[in-house]
Amino acid sequence: MAGKKKGAATAPDQVKLNEIQAQRFAALANVPVKEVAGQTLAALQEKYKWALNPEWFLFQWVCGQVVRWDAASGTYLPCPYCTVHVMDTDCDFLFYAPVGYPWLWGFPIWCHQEELATVVTDECGNFCVPVPRFDIDWVWQWKRERYCFPEVLHPVSLGDLLAHINVVAVQTPPRIGPAPGPVEVVRSGISLDRLATLAGRETAKRILSSGASAGFGNLKTADRSLLSQPAFHYPVAPPASGVLSELQKQHQKRGAAAVAEFAKSSTRHDYRFDIDFYIGPFLRWDCIWFLERELVPVLEVPDITFRVEQDVYATGTLETIYQGGYFQIGWEDGPVNDVTLYAGPNARVVHSCLAPPVQGCDQAEAEIQFAGLMPVTSEYIDSNGYGLRMNPPHADGATCIGATRFPSVFPPSKSPDTPATAPFTGTIQLYGCIGNPDAQYYRVMYSYKGGSTVPFVGLDWYLDPVSLIGPPLHVVPDASGWYPVLPSPSPWWPPAELLDWPTTAYPDGLYEISLQLGDSSKNVLYTTTPPNPFQVDNSANAPSFLSLAWRVAGTTTWNDFSNFICPQVFRPKGTDLEFLVEYQVSMLHLRNLTLSASGCGSGVTMVPYLPFTCPPPTTWPSPPNWSDPPDTDDPYAHWHTSPTDNTVHRAAIFYLPAGALSGCYGFTLNAYSRAFNPSGGDSSNPQAHDWYVDFSSLNWSQANLSVSIVDA
Repeated sequence: MAGKKKGAATAPDQVKLNEIQAQRFAALANVPVKEVAGQTLAALQEKYKWALNPEWFLFQWVCGQVVRWDAASGTYLPCPYCTVHVMDTDCDFLFYAPVGYPWLWGFPIWCHQEELATVVTDECGNFCVPVPRFDIDWVWQWKRERYCFPEVLHPVSLGDLLAHINVVAVQTPPRIGPAPGPVEVVRSGISLDRLATLAGRETAKRILSSGASAGFGNLKTADRSLLSQPAFHYPVAPPASGVLSELQKQHQKRGAAAVAEFAKSSTRHDYRFDIDFYIGPFLRWDCIWFLERELVPVLEVPDITFRVEQDVYATGTLETIYQGGYFQIGWEDGPVNDVTLYAGPNARVVHSCLAPPVQGCDQAEAEIQFAGLMPVTSEYIDSNGYGLRMNPPHADGATCIGATRFPSVFPPSKSPDTPATAPFTGTIQLYGCIGNPDAQYYRVMYSYKGGSTVPFVGLDWYLDPVSLIGPPLHVVPDASGWYPVLPSPSPWWPPAELLDWPTTAYPDGLYEISLQLGDSSKNVLYTTTPPNPFQVDNSANAPSFLSLAWRVAGTTTWNDFSNFICPQVFRPKGTDLEFLVEYQVSMLHLRNLTLSASGCGSGVTMVPYLPFTCPPPTTWPSPPNWSDPPDTDDPYAHWHTSPTDNTVHRAAIFYLPAGALSGCYGFTLNAYSRAFNPSGGDSSNPQAHDWYVDFSSLNWSQANLSVSIVDA
């Protein structure tokens, strides 16, 4: 986590212990609570430095990020400038483990919280806050001393869920911390449709495409974050139970006494039970747990939780966007993992928390300088609005990417492999200058496919104060698209933003974009910038399988399936099989395609005749080993060779050894657009060396075809 460790107004060791902290410290040190209550850690260190564990007087940085799910992009976007309250929490729970379910839910029946620290996130939603080490040790020791709590009491990530259903391997005992990486998921052979039922289609697409960006020396952080996100975007309610219903009824009838009696608690807390107020689900990993009943009381559970507020509507009032976060961090001995706080749907987000270096505004009257982080110059964008560097063609059509195989791509040079013709996709921030001193307003104009020039209207966004003082600024145009010219240098973040352009809300095609300036009465001044071209393509046409046939290896006659309705092969005992798969991919701006096969989980599975290697072998097997009719082109993978190479029609042969188990096998065809978004890119390798290749914002589609193998 690259969060900023901002200094607090008061040194952390000079802050007096709250009530919960005093109780925890006293219990660890085995001293009376009254001796530590109201004291600072600095004072306690001076008093006990030669008698107690010196680590208890230290602090641990707890860092994280606040994000919100964005259904339109299928990603989690950062929430800027939020106020994060870090809370010491003690709760009594009823843990609900319904018979026959792999899940566990918790019902908080009483909680006591004290604020531990407060911090404001940066423009990317990142935060870091110092937490006393003794607080962390107390929570971890409490969990470690109880069966299954270290394994179970952490939120279920998507990686946990995939491990639970055996899509990827699971550690024993289960991991606490980062989930398995997307590369493991790609190697599992899971299809897009199957993964989409678990993760949502957009997330599934990004997970499967992330395998293409995995390379020697690249950071894993961006990829692993995909599987570290919550397994569920929406609440998963526990199943109905007579025990829950009866307790709810008794609570309504007898109040706190009924809940205390059920929990066998002698403490006089104001107990409450609400069947609709629960946390979880948590996975019930296979561990030693003696369950005497479905609903089990667990009392005095310590944790460090979070509450997050944000000025969502630019009114100066903070709204709660996240609350609770029980067991959000897998507190443990050693380094503490970064925490991601998943805010509610009311949170305000930004599509990019990075800003380009806009310069020279005192010299230029008006100009658009950047699209996202990419300069708007002829070195990056051609006259037809295409990115010149991103996802360039490969003259031989091979799919390898890297300096060893394609030296001309890194960096690009005037060769058969360049220039690229990559269109834009997604939401693009336009940045630039309004240097004319007479300009009080500006508007962004566009011409679509050579038509009349009109202003963008109805596009609004938020800017946050750089000083963190005061509400954010809601940038809203009038009915004619006029925006006020903001002061320079800008007191707002991000500075010099002219437009937040959601291209997905507009038709695909060529846009000519310019700036128009207005005086205080919004009369058009003489200055209008030359148009900047942007070619937009948010499409991703689905690839398709055209035919499927099979034969016994070594024979010449193919057995064709008349349709794809439950294709089934009765395999002669002890024979090798071959499958002929015919397909077509047609995409307006095709980047590349891949064709692969998946098996039924055994060690012996369906394979292509040319296993993919990078770089490719120096000699290729002669046809018809891999295609019928014979073809010298690789039928399993292809990268576009020119701007017009947008349709591919091929047939590939796959081989199934006799030792492969009977069962369901499948074929997966992926087709990727060369469209890109310049607003951020891969955080581990920003826009892949100055926009030469983009794996982070792909438009792509997948087709799947299954076949059943039955031993005759």
